[in-house]
Amino acid sequence: MKTYKLTAVAMLSCVAAILQVSNGVIGIPTNFGMTVDLVGVPILLGFLLFGLDAAMYIALLTTLIITLVAPTSWIGAIMKFTATVPMFLVPAFYMLSVKKSFDLGKILINVFFALFISMMLFILSINANFVGKSVVSPASSTLYTVPRIDYMNFTETRVTASDLLLGLLPVATITIFSFIVLHFWGGYSKDTNPLIFSSADAMLLVTLLAMIVRGIAMVIANYYFAGPLFFHTSPADLMKMVPWYALFLWNAFQGFIEVALAWTLAFRFGFIERYMKW
Repeated sequence: MKTYKLTAVAMLSCVAAILQVSNGVIGIPTNFGMTVDLVGVPILLGFLLFGLDAAMYIALLTTLIITLVAPTSWIGAIMKFTATVPMFLVPAFYMLSVKKSFDLGKILINVFFALFISMMLFILSINANFVGKSVVSPASSTLYTVPRIDYMNFTETRVTASDLLLGLLPVATITIFSFIVLHFWGGYSKDTNPLIFSSADAMLLVTLLAMIVRGIAMVIANYYFAGPLFFHTSPADLMKMVPWYALFLWNAFQGFIEVALAWTLAFRFGFIERYMKW
């Protein structure tokens, strides 16, 4: 990656980190642990301006930052990563599907492939943590504390050495798998160009497909992973507490807002002409 793109990735990652740290103030909390925030906007802007590799790097750095400094630690980080990845994977695979001509069959196959990759990243990450728990001994001494600013409230969460290690294992796992995805992407992505998304209609179509993929992935992830861990309840009880369509619609809403803001910055505020470097 060239210096220009590397600098842009670092800057957008910092913006995502600031949005994450402040989401207790500017985010919209839900009743099932999710906070609707703008953390995904810099990631999607990075995709439109610099390509899939940049978006993946920003997402990985953001995941690491959330793991280190957010009260939700690696659980929140992995959930954010799993939710955001479809929002740039689906557009990326869409570009592959229409390089020569519009092919609905290819689009549907690639949408399914985006869902498969998103779920694989999620499953590998949580299994890395579960395996780590069988090896890493719990530590009692506090390594550092993580502050949480929530309107007028200020609380701290303590982090031990074992907590940190068990949180970094999932991040390392998705990083390795992401590099494998990018390796194959490099072989197929020649002549792809984000300018096809300058049309609001094209962007809307891709966003709707990405919202469906994200919604499915997050319903599964919330019912069978994050929800039981946060609320200490079974998936069956959680399904009674939070209907699937609430999970789906909140994630769809956040995904739409993120894409709309990133697209507006890229194509309506002229970022694409000034900064694009695929």
